Amino acid sequence: MNYAVLSDVHGNIEALTAVLEDVERSSVMKIVFLGDVVGYGADPAECLRLIEGASDISVVGNHDLAIADGSGLDDLNEDAALAARWTATLVSDYDRKKMMKLPLEHVEADSGIHFVHGSPDRPERFNYILSKWDAEKGFAGCGSRVVFVGHSHIPAAFVELEYRRTFTGEVRRVKELDASKIQLETGYRYIINVGSVGQPRDGDPRATYGIYDSGNQTFYLKRVPYDVEKAASKIREAGLPEALAQRLRSGR
Repeated sequence: MNYAVLSDVHGNIEALTAVLEDVERSSVMKIVFLGDVVGYGADPAECLRLIEGASDISVVGNHDLAIADGSGLDDLNEDAALAARWTATLVSDYDRKKMMKLPLEHVEADSGIHFVHGSPDRPERFNYILSKWDAEKGFAGCGSRVVFVGHSHIPAAFVELEYRRTFTGEVRRVKELDASKIQLETGYRYIINVGSVGQPRDGDPRATYGIYDSGNQTFYLKRVPYDVEKAASKIREAGLPEALAQRLRSGR
């Protein structure tokens, strides 16, 4: 089965529309959303409607919860918190309830593929996976063979090459991979970050998502151009911090 795995739209309807149009041209059977549909961008309600209609599987992100019920709002930086409060004025009670009902994680019953916003190790904490040491904790916190995450807005991939128990504890050997294209191998476990649709932070401003073929055991990133200037202008017109508009241009 082919999965399109999307994360971190953050109210960017231009990026989301471009990605969904790209998905339509692919042989995708399921669309998975890894959370943070809102926050930062100027079109939260429109993105909520589009994700609700398009996604087959969705999990919740930390910005979603901050906007839905205020939880974790104090953990956001100043610009993010300001954008979250602004977004909360545009989100309906229906949307709040929908976001609060979303699970923290989803595991496919037949294949065991694991979808979560942050680290699978205590997903309610929304920890980042930025290094192989973070990945080791993630592998230790779940038994899934393939885990897809978002949250950092930076594509990344990690493979657990070895796991064994010793008298002194557990030993894991984890290696970071090039996330652009991966051939998954039998006997190894993987954590893959699909990057961000609506606010990339790896220096490439194009919208990013991933395609996973569970039959052929392949994953590859897709980068989709979109109207960055339009999305940035909307942020500015909404009175949101200029830094949020600049991030779209720089991909940082």
